[in-house]
Amino acid sequence: MNTVVKTSLVSVLGVLGLTGLVGNPVSGAQVQSEDVRQQRIAESPQFKDGKVISNLVQVESNESMAKVMWRFFTERSQLKPAQSLPYVAVDRQALAEASDALRVTWLGHSSLFIEVDQTRILIDPVFGYAAPAAFSRLFERNVDAPIAREDLPLPDVILISHDHYDHLEESTARYFADQGVRFIVPLGVGRHLEGWGVDPEQIEELDWWEHRQINSVTLTAAPANHNSGRGLFDSNKTLWASWAIQADAGSVFFSGDSAYGEHFKEIGERLGPFDLSFIEVAANVKQGEGYPVEGWGHMQAAHTMQAHLDVRAEKLFPVHWSTYELFLHRWDEPVNDLIDEANQWGAQLVTPMVGQTLDFSQAVTTNYWWQELQTSEVEDNHLLDEYAENQS
Repeated sequence: MNTVVKTSLVSVLGVLGLTGLVGNPVSGAQVQSEDVRQQRIAESPQFKDGKVISNLVQVESNESMAKVMWRFFTERSQLKPAQSLPYVAVDRQALAEASDALRVTWLGHSSLFIEVDQTRILIDPVFGYAAPAAFSRLFERNVDAPIAREDLPLPDVILISHDHYDHLEESTARYFADQGVRFIVPLGVGRHLEGWGVDPEQIEELDWWEHRQINSVTLTAAPANHNSGRGLFDSNKTLWASWAIQADAGSVFFSGDSAYGEHFKEIGERLGPFDLSFIEVAANVKQGEGYPVEGWGHMQAAHTMQAHLDVRAEKLFPVHWSTYELFLHRWDEPVNDLIDEANQWGAQLVTPMVGQTLDFSQAVTTNYWWQELQTSEVEDNHLLDEYAENQS
């Protein structure tokens, strides 16, 4: 019997972990902030009866969700890399002075440190696990974080795409909040931050198509097609978003997590073109083999390429691959499938190693580093010094 699966493994784990139930004592400022939030949610066309309207496609599968979960937990060891992956240790001194040109450092998964017009933007920062604490050992990173959050230059702003554990990390939010960093998040996500003790004055919540100016940089929350929630009772109660970053020295698009849809064309028409797109990628379903990720609010490689073309970006920088095992495919299958798509469409891929910093004011060369790895040379929890040095 075909079964429709319309959730994500990270969401299920959030429910199983019974998380999101306990927060800090509520302050008067939080009460006022929540009143404003509830009014905005009531007026938002993205919400109905306090929940985000879901537009996820109906995906038929021969496997029940229970069987998918069973396979996920029992077959993950076959999907992960044999050893920890190499990375480039981020040179903090090289980032000491904010760049005027577009400069990007990949921190793994969907975490990015972007500099442009001397403005530092940190997106979806996660330095640890992609799951609740109760499941942290099941979701260890395939590659170490290339820098400790304490060693990263303070960003001018942190952007969050949605509230799932692999995009919003409580300990990291608390750390940067203590440093006075500003957060710009989709509507409703500020409730989590305030519950963790972040001052409401440091948080701005945006609905789709709303924007804020940071120095000379315009940040616009744009549509996505996903889901949200961190615990038992908050499914789809916070908005998810993609982000457009437009500056004098360059413009980029960040997809967040999203299934493919017509919204990418609208983003391209209203906010494009872009110099660079950061778009999530999962493996293609091939000859009926493989699990379609659309019902979980994600994209197969073919959809990633189409989204890139729709938003009218020059270069494609795939994210949401290799750092964690969140799907039922081999860790490098998504990007290898994307190479085939790029060859078909003549698209230019940008595929740095985790931790590598790219300056887009210069010619950017990239290679398929994961295809060159000799697994036997990778020592657990260490980087390949010689190889990584050649990539920096």
